[in-house]
Amino acid sequence: MSDAVLIAGITGIQAITITLLGILAKRVGNVRRETSAVRRDTAATREQVVNHHTTNFREENDSRHSETRGWFNDLRRDIGGMREDIRGLRIDHRALTRRVDTIQQKGTQDEE
Repeated sequence: MSDAVLIAGITGIQAITITLLGILAKRVGNVRRETSAVRRDTAATREQVVNHHTTNFREENDSRHSETRGWFNDLRRDIGGMREDIRGLRIDHRALTRRVDTIQQKGTQDEE
């Protein structure tokens, strides 16, 4: 091979290598930017989760969940009691309606 062919080959390989390095550098830059963004987001999330709590965040949520569940159970019992009261009022109302109807029928029979 002549020197000109070797120089042309080396120059071509250099051009390809530099192009590949440029592409690689751009991708590495993108990865670094994305990594930085993830790091910032993680720090913001950590700040929101930690937020100077004295208790574990999960334990605090569990206790709040239990407290809320207790309130719902109390409401359920109260509503059940109201339903029972309404049921009793309906029974009383039906009995009273029957009694009034009976009295009215007797009064109508007496007038005849």
